[in-house]
Amino acid sequence: MRVYLAREVGFCFGVKRAINMTRQALAEHNDVSILGDVVHNRTVTSELEALGLKKVGELDDLRGGTMVIRAHGLPQGEIQQAHDRGLNIVDATCPIVTQAQEAAQELERRGCTVFIIGDRHHAEIKGVMGNLEKPAVVIDSVEELRELKLDKQRLRKVGVIFQTTHSFELCSTIVNELIMMCKEVQVINTICRPVRNRQMDAVELAQRVDVMVVVGSRSSANTLELKHLCHKYNHNTVHVEGPDELDPSRFEGVDEVGIASGLSTPPDTVEAVKRRLMEWDQQHSEALPVLA
Repeated sequence: MRVYLAREVGFCFGVKRAINMTRQALAEHNDVSILGDVVHNRTVTSELEALGLKKVGELDDLRGGTMVIRAHGLPQGEIQQAHDRGLNIVDATCPIVTQAQEAAQELERRGCTVFIIGDRHHAEIKGVMGNLEKPAVVIDSVEELRELKLDKQRLRKVGVIFQTTHSFELCSTIVNELIMMCKEVQVINTICRPVRNRQMDAVELAQRVDVMVVVGSRSSANTLELKHLCHKYNHNTVHVEGPDELDPSRFEGVDEVGIASGLSTPPDTVEAVKRRLMEWDQQHSEALPVLA
């Protein structure tokens, strides 16, 4: 069995940056807290919490010390509250997410009704919305868009941004539908280029292997998006958080396996998945009878 890794696996730049900034904060300060998770990966968050990072659910839970802003960003109002409380702020927001926030603000300044294509419950989207003066419209499918009851005035001039980890294919389909509905549509493409490159690379690999393995957390939006895309082109797509979730029966008689990962998946986890597959293949080969 041959196992192929996608060209880019493991942490992206924004995730590496957030983790390194958090580690530095923990090394320099005694009381370091964060609202939510630095990134969506249990291995990463557990390691940082073991170093002393305190995860809290509300700003009211913080009384002082240093607060790290997660890679997905925070609404401006929450950041201001943290400043008002005298907290030392370490802003680990991914620069690409910051660009998306600024793009939404620019569209609002132009007088557009801001549409965000993405998951309304995702931390990144909440951060973008929290940096706008007026409510944005968040949609995640053409069906959801069609069901909206928006007055014609709001649809006269629309500005669109995308969740940075979203699928370009899905976003373009929704934009096409908006063009049919609205008088004017302005689009700022805020999809992260490394995300897009990973998606394209994973899709190409998925089409030429027997089984595709996507490694990453089930709470990671970009990992779930990657799994969905790979499954579209290869129905034998498996999503695992680590090597212990691999099912040997899925790989019996398989010649070629591809592996891709989410942006917040540790490279060591990807290597562990590859190593487990190679060990199974080696054990299988040794168990085969020798033909005279």
